[in-house]
Amino acid sequence: MGFWGKAIGASVGFAVGGPLGAVLGGVLGHGIDSQAEQGRQYFETAEHGWPEVEQEFDRQYLFYVSLASLAAKMAKADGVITSDEIRAFDHFLRFDLSLDVDERKRIALIFNEAKNSPEDASAIARQFRALIGYQRDVLHMMVQLLFKIAMADGHMHPDEERFIVEMASIFNLSQTEYQQIRALYIKENDQAYRILGVSKNVSDAELKKAYRSLVREYHPDKIQAKGVPEDFVKVANEKMAEINKAYDDICKERGI
Repeated sequence: MGFWGKAIGASVGFAVGGPLGAVLGGVLGHGIDSQAEQGRQYFETAEHGWPEVEQEFDRQYLFYVSLASLAAKMAKADGVITSDEIRAFDHFLRFDLSLDVDERKRIALIFNEAKNSPEDASAIARQFRALIGYQRDVLHMMVQLLFKIAMADGHMHPDEERFIVEMASIFNLSQTEYQQIRALYIKENDQAYRILGVSKNVSDAELKKAYRSLVREYHPDKIQAKGVPEDFVKVANEKMAEINKAYDDICKERGI
């Protein structure tokens, strides 16, 4: 059973102020996770920033709320959300995350609330970054998922990519890190090297070192342990498969 299957009827104590709090407040107004109303604890913006979220369940809830909110803002990046963009997001939930109808309806509430919210996408991204604890692999996963959602209709709209570039910048991803993720979805020259984050003239030893580092960092078990819901294991496995394929292709090309 995935995250939302476990969450239905559960008491969710996590809630925040700021832009994510505004989205959650609107969703709670529609009755989702009503038991959480009794246990809401608001973190106020302080000079030192947002505190990290410590409970695993709350991290997973935060991840889903942030993803749905950013996906809604991305769909609205060109000024209007089309029916095709809504279908693309539902396609992602249904086929990439294997969520059932009830689970998708719950996430659709968050998506719709964020879509209509005046909260700025950059503020949502900054709050997520701080609450998740600046974990680079989790932030990478968020950018990867935005790419996957954007490409669910078969192509990347320039406004969508501009949005993702802005989110990656807020998450402090380097240009190399961004290109690694982009290469998973958009084919360009030297794609295998881009996926591994190395140049084409890298030495065999450096290539192997880069590959091993990526395997350690993006192993699905490690990602899930840091607060990414288990529903996303399939996506993490896909990335691991692309990393392995890129390395194998380069090794065959080099005869190593």
